[in-house]
Amino acid sequence: MNYHRHFVLVSAALICLGIASKSTGEILFEETFDSQPDFTSTMHTTSQPQFANLGAVIPDGWYGLYQSTWWSPEKGLPFKHASMEILASNIEKTRNGTGKAMVNWRESYVTGGGYAFNSDSQLIKYLGQEYDELYVEFWIAFSPNWWQRTVGNEANWQSKIFRVGSWSQSGDIESGINGDIGPLYLWDYKKDAYGVRNFFSVRGGPWGANYAFPSGSYTSEQSLNYTSSTKGMAVGGGDPQVLDQVSGGFLANFGGATSHDQVFGAAGHWTKMGFHVKKNSAIGAADGTLSVFINDERIVHRTNIPWVEDNGTGVHPGWNYFAIGGNDYFAPFPNKDQFEDWYSIDDIVVRSDLPTDLSTGVKLGYEPMPPGNLEVK
Repeated sequence: MNYHRHFVLVSAALICLGIASKSTGEILFEETFDSQPDFTSTMHTTSQPQFANLGAVIPDGWYGLYQSTWWSPEKGLPFKHASMEILASNIEKTRNGTGKAMVNWRESYVTGGGYAFNSDSQLIKYLGQEYDELYVEFWIAFSPNWWQRTVGNEANWQSKIFRVGSWSQSGDIESGINGDIGPLYLWDYKKDAYGVRNFFSVRGGPWGANYAFPSGSYTSEQSLNYTSSTKGMAVGGGDPQVLDQVSGGFLANFGGATSHDQVFGAAGHWTKMGFHVKKNSAIGAADGTLSVFINDERIVHRTNIPWVEDNGTGVHPGWNYFAIGGNDYFAPFPNKDQFEDWYSIDDIVVRSDLPTDLSTGVKLGYEPMPPGNLEVK
C-alpha cells in the first residue's frame, strides 16, 4: 500500500484527550464492510432493484441497491464479476489489507440501442430523516488495469461514483430523473482530452420540481480539472495542497492535462474523498453550499447554490440519503472481449456537520504521506 496514515503531534492536550477532530454534530453512519456477510449484487437475485423493505437480501444496515450486470457467475460466467462485491476473497482490494471493501466492477458493454450508461452498482443508504447539511467521506482505489490509467479518453467515458440528495420517500430513490429526487449532488469519474475531470451534476428541489434549475440560477453540470480549477478553493482562500502523486509538488500548480495517476495515484494507492452539502437558508435563496475535499484538502467550494427553489408548495426538504457506486458510460472494447475493471470503496463516514479540521483548515488528525517516488530527508 502506497498510502499510510500517521498521526501528527498537535499538542500535548490533544494527545492526552485522544482528540482527532471536534465538531458539534454527530456521526450518523459508518461502514468498514469488515463485518458484512459475503455479498454480490447478483448473489441472491439478478433483479435490478433490490430493496430490503421488499424482501431482498442486501448488505446489513443499507436500504437497498440498484444493479445491472451483464457478466457474472450467476449469469453463467464463473470467472467474471457481479457489478458490486463485498467478499472476504477481495482482501487485497481493501484499504488496510484486512477485512472487506466494496468493489465495483465496470463492464465495457454496448446494448442494442447503442452507447448508454450500463453496468450499475448503486448501494443506497436512506437515513430516515432530513438534515440541513451532510458530510460524507470514503476512501477509493482503482484497479491496476483501470482503463483511463494509461489511455487518453477522447470518447468521454465516465462513471457515477457518489451521490447525496433528498428523496420524497415514494417512487424511485435510485433514479435521478424520475421526479422523486431533489436536490441532488452527483460526482462522476471522467477523463477526456483535457485530463482527469472533477465532473459533477447538481439538481434542484423539491423532489424533481426544479430538476435543472429552470430559472437559470445555477449551472447544472460542471466539468472542472484538479489543477487550476482548485486555485483559491482551500479554506482561507489559498490553493489546496493536493500532492501530484507522480511528479511531486501540488496539483494546483500543474499546467497540463492531468493523468489518472497524478490525481489518484498508482495501483494500490488510496485516496480520501469528502463531500459536504448544506441546503439554502430559505426557498429560492442562492446561499446553499457545496464543498469537495481530496485527502482533506478543499478543492471545490460553492456558496451560491439555490438547492431548493419555489414550486408553489412551500416544501423545503433536507438531505436524507446517499449512495455509493452507480452506472457507467463505458464501452472502449467490443462486447465479445468482456472487459472489466474496478474501483474499491472503504471506510465510509457520514456526519450531520463538517468536521472542525476541514472547516478551519487546521489538521488535527492524519496527513497524507508524500508520493512513493519522493525521498524525504
